[in-house]
Amino acid sequence: MQPSTHPRRRFLQLGLGATAGFLATGMGCNPTDYQKAAQNAANCTLTPEQTIGPFYPHVKNGDGDVDLTTIQGKEGQAQGQVIFVRGKILDENCAPIPNALVEIWQANHAGRYSHEGDSANPQPLDPNFEGWGEMATDAEGNYGFKTIKPAAYSFDDPTVIENWRTPHIHFKVSRRGYHDLITQLYFSGEKYLDTDTVLADLPEANRGQFILSPTTTDNGIPAFAFNLTLSKVATAAVRLATLDAYAGKYAMDLPFGTPKAPVTVHRDGEKLLLDIAGYTSVELNGTGKDEFDTPSISRRLVFNRDAQGAVGSVTVHSTSKAEPFTPFVAEKM
Repeated sequence: MQPSTHPRRRFLQLGLGATAGFLATGMGCNPTDYQKAAQNAANCTLTPEQTIGPFYPHVKNGDGDVDLTTIQGKEGQAQGQVIFVRGKILDENCAPIPNALVEIWQANHAGRYSHEGDSANPQPLDPNFEGWGEMATDAEGNYGFKTIKPAAYSFDDPTVIENWRTPHIHFKVSRRGYHDLITQLYFSGEKYLDTDTVLADLPEANRGQFILSPTTTDNGIPAFAFNLTLSKVATAAVRLATLDAYAGKYAMDLPFGTPKAPVTVHRDGEKLLLDIAGYTSVELNGTGKDEFDTPSISRRLVFNRDAQGAVGSVTVHSTSKAEPFTPFVAEKM
């Protein structure tokens, strides 16, 4: 009997339905108690993004289902250690995101991608390894794949240790109403973890969230749990209301304009402008939650909120390395 081609049905056939134990990952929600974290929105944080790399499967060869260890129409089995990768796709409130498209792609057991861009790689292809898969999350945000543990590979001179990528699996998660997430999963105990330049781009405090050990085994197959947290795309009304919250006069001394004169922040459409008294206006460029850069005057502004969430002041930093500067707080007038 041929296996079903329907991704959801294959998901169930393979026993990939996630359970609470598989969701304790350190990604998004509290790794020691998922149920508790699901009730506490403050425990969910956005998953940092990583590079997409050169081997995204833009040409979708094969069946692309949730089992990468076999290809429909072929009888062979992929070489290498079989593993499960499972988890939940969550929002910032720890609520599951249904119908999110989860895509994965990776090198095979020898460290080669099934991608035309990796044709110069001297390692062999595996004709029975899919190399990529995709599925939509269920109503509880669950996803799961059966695959093999990829090998390390060198992208340039193999005698240079920094040219080696530690074993990893690429992820892309998409859902209308949310920002796309592109990231990678790594494996604990593997060689090159300390020298992988892509992994090194992550803040050191975050790297452990991506370097996983099996949480359990399923019929002797190691299972890795990898939860991912996406951010919602703000509606136009929400974006404008957020910008309006920063508007007002601040007792802020800037390097240009009238000394000691109040500085005005105002919204112009979807732009936030800083009006410098006796000088001109400069645009504030959002760089994070409540954070804005103004490269034209070498300043970074971090707006401060009170316990009720209202903006009451702004902390002013310098972005110029050549300028001696002590950050100060400017109160909203």
